[in-house]
Amino acid sequence: MRFILKRAEIAALAVVVAGCGGGGGGGGGSSQFPTMGMPGTPSPARIGANLVLAEVEVNGMSGPLMLVDTGSPFTLVDPSAYPGIQFPSSPQVMVDLTFGVFTVDNVPAVVTTAIGNGDVPQIVGGNLMREFPVQLDYSEREPSRAFRLGESNMAAVGVEQPGGSVSFTLEGGGMGRISEVSDTTVSIPATRVPVTVDIEGTAHPFILDTGASEVTVRSSVYATLTADGRSQLSGLPIGTAMGHAQAEVTRAKTITVGGQTVQNAPVMTIGDAVVDALESEVNHPIDGLLGGSFLREFLVTIDYPHTTLLLQRYAPPLMVNDEFKRVGIEIGTGSGGHRYTAGVVYPGTDAAAKQISVGDEIVSVDGQSLDALDAIAADESLNGTVGTTKQIKLGATAVPALSNTTVSVQVEDLIPVP
Repeated sequence: MRFILKRAEIAALAVVVAGCGGGGGGGGGSSQFPTMGMPGTPSPARIGANLVLAEVEVNGMSGPLMLVDTGSPFTLVDPSAYPGIQFPSSPQVMVDLTFGVFTVDNVPAVVTTAIGNGDVPQIVGGNLMREFPVQLDYSEREPSRAFRLGESNMAAVGVEQPGGSVSFTLEGGGMGRISEVSDTTVSIPATRVPVTVDIEGTAHPFILDTGASEVTVRSSVYATLTADGRSQLSGLPIGTAMGHAQAEVTRAKTITVGGQTVQNAPVMTIGDAVVDALESEVNHPIDGLLGGSFLREFLVTIDYPHTTLLLQRYAPPLMVNDEFKRVGIEIGTGSGGHRYTAGVVYPGTDAAAKQISVGDEIVSVDGQSLDALDAIAADESLNGTVGTTKQIKLGATAVPALSNTTVSVQVEDLIPVP
């Protein structure tokens, strides 16, 4: 995988639109793309960092996982991941994508390695998904069933019935370009899924964004939430389509969409550049992105042809692996003898009290070596139950006495509930 950082606020890919009005969604008819196989069949995918990453073959060749991202109007393919395929030199190509036993042919894809300084993985984008029903299963009980594409009547097992339903009309699109990739102008279909999100009793216009690991809000909305003095976390490193960034994070007491409420979900702000770009594309106010810290509580079905978003809570409720209940460290990449280091050490945490410093090599957590793990698995090893401890083996460290030792570090709630 091409993830570097824990969070992946890489959706809502910035598009410079020359003229809006790309038209509505699939409209209930058949896909504009030729297909083969069995639509709606469970497709292998991985759940990590509140994101769905699907196993996809490109032109019959396996490669890195692809982020299922309603916030990107484009499908993105990294040509370096497929050395056996000769891609045209143009920034946009036609590819065949296979999801398990279901293949979609002639999908327009942008070929690039340049997004987000390498943090942004390959993407299954809205230009493909808008033609089909899409189902995302965050439960991880059956990882092979985490992603489904192509069938309206997909089974809903282990969830509350009927769930919350939201109707939508696809927005955005027109003639434009991906500013981070190319100056070439291309036709962009309407892919934005607008939703009304109630945060602590106030309704806000949002865009559904499965590629955002956290619910993301305008700085003004964030300021209103934190005006009561609730806990915040600053300096959270994330990867965005525009490069590396740092976020501020708090918890919202309630977030409600379609009658479905999640309590104490993490909410972040990274400034207003992304939501401002979205406003320009859809021609109306946007206050945020409905991301994974809300969506992970539900089986999510986005039926593009029938313009309906369905949120079905898991029954019994899913035991969420809260990414802010962890030791006070964020994973960084190493440049020495080990793959990972402490990328951030949060002040006031037990990790800081134990004198762990930014740049210290992290060799293992609770006996599990991190060198062979991808970045998501390595980072998730630091999550846990508040009040317990993690045994962190260090390599080279800034404090000589800590080098090549194992330190017991407490798991804390980095953002206590408001």
